Amino acid sequence: MSNLSDIKRRIASVKQTRQITGAMETVSVAKMRKAIDKLEFNRVYFKTLCDIMRSVEQSATDDGDDCRAKSGNGKNMLIVFSSDRGLCGGFDHDIFRFAEKLCDEHTVIVPIGQIAGGYYKTRANADMRLVDFYKPEYSVAERIAEQLIEMYENGAQSVTLVYSELLSRSTYGPTALRLLPVITETDKANRACSIDLFEPSKSDIKKIITPMYVAGAVYGALLNNVAAEHCARHAAMSAATESADEVISRLSVEYNRARQSAVTEQIVEIIGSTAALKNQGAVNEKRP
Repeated sequence: MSNLSDIKRRIASVKQTRQITGAMETVSVAKMRKAIDKLEFNRVYFKTLCDIMRSVEQSATDDGDDCRAKSGNGKNMLIVFSSDRGLCGGFDHDIFRFAEKLCDEHTVIVPIGQIAGGYYKTRANADMRLVDFYKPEYSVAERIAEQLIEMYENGAQSVTLVYSELLSRSTYGPTALRLLPVITETDKANRACSIDLFEPSKSDIKKIITPMYVAGAVYGALLNNVAAEHCARHAAMSAATESADEVISRLSVEYNRARQSAVTEQIVEIIGSTAALKNQGAVNEKRP
């Protein structure tokens, strides 16, 4: 009977875990839909702003005031986004593996998010100043943009964002976006946005649009990463719930078999006892 008690206790424990994973799955669905809607609402703005910045940079002729590639041996800043919490499967580790492929001896890693902060905190080439800036808000993106522009102006060779891009409502994957220097198109036919006239000047326009471009790109990366994170957490909690159902089903079968075995054993004992009593009674009757 102790075995039955153990199995029954395990079933109750797994059912409690299933309730937790089921609730987290429901919450993840709601957060995922909200994040995806927010991303889709702002996607056109990100693309248009990026096209405008590339067009302006393509037409730039002033020396010393553009965001083109620098010469020298400055560090390559790799801005790695992660989640703030776990329970989302291999979401964060996929980003970290992807980022490792982009690292070399001239790379400085700037993690954003608590998971990335914990992962890179022992690295000698990690800059931890932006770990706590993981919120899908434009004001946060503006603060990150200020730090990135300052890094670039202080000698960084390049600034690249590494995050998980939402490809559809159920698929995502790590990607890299070189933010600074701005990648320009050499073929004008491939440029989505072309600006030939500048008022008051190219330099003034770039001073205004560069912070907007960097903040918009960072905000887009935040929204993509948050939406992908919720998709990953939903998939992980859904898989955990299904696994809990399988464990409950297996334990229920095991419990029923153990109970049937115990009942059978008791019946055999009763039959054996009854037979022994009958035999004892028969022996007593034969005695004089």
